[in-house]
Amino acid sequence: MAGRPVRRARVALFALLLTGCNAHGDGMGHILAGTGIAAREPDYDVPYVPTPEPVVDAMLDMGAVKAGDTLIDLGSGDGRIVLAAAKRGATASGVEIDAALVERARRNAALLSLADRARFSRANLFDVPLAQANVVTMYLLPRINLALRPRLLTELKPGTRIVTHAFDMGDWRADGERLVGDRRVYLWIVPAVAGGEWQATLADGTSVSLALDQRFQDVTGTMGGTALTGSLRGTTLRFTAGGRSYTGQVGEATITGPDWRATRNR
Repeated sequence: MAGRPVRRARVALFALLLTGCNAHGDGMGHILAGTGIAAREPDYDVPYVPTPEPVVDAMLDMGAVKAGDTLIDLGSGDGRIVLAAAKRGATASGVEIDAALVERARRNAALLSLADRARFSRANLFDVPLAQANVVTMYLLPRINLALRPRLLTELKPGTRIVTHAFDMGDWRADGERLVGDRRVYLWIVPAVAGGEWQATLADGTSVSLALDQRFQDVTGTMGGTALTGSLRGTTLRFTAGGRSYTGQVGEATITGPDWRATRNR
């Protein structure tokens, strides 16, 4: 975990992290006691707390990380998530504000002969371009997650997987959730932009209006005046209207289903 430099008053922040952070013997309890790997780190917006290896594995499993993926770990610490992703064949990069941790991660990558697929940079995570990633991993605080949320939704391509350790994204409902010991891991799939006014052509040639209201991955609206409810998973839209189910792939100006199609109104 890493972030931007701030003042040392961290009582409220530490209280947030105390719950569920000692199952594997490397949590905030050790830091507050002045022991453990994170105790000597400088004070940042997000203090460095290493993610336990079982949680690292679960995060990569939930994100379905594989060869050919491009992963960015925001607040990469000693690089363990990036290195584990590189071992799976992904091209992975870590962003970390602490120069000592960046150097440690680079040494580890070299020792494991992974430097060609695991790269690390010292940077403010709010300044790093995200658009090339199709997997983003994070172990940050709730307020940092929320501050990053607009960029995640607008800069990442639909279908990009976002995996966080311990903290969620507020009212953006997770698409998946898993408990590893007493650590919680969350998954989100970046949804396409489906909200707006469309004109749909149904299987029998009938043309009807399609109005979609979107909040994150949840969709409501009307089709030909009939109420609909549905959801998005990446570019895949599924909804029910008038007792019938519809599925389609959302593009910038079209939705294409197996027997129907819609065009966005200009």
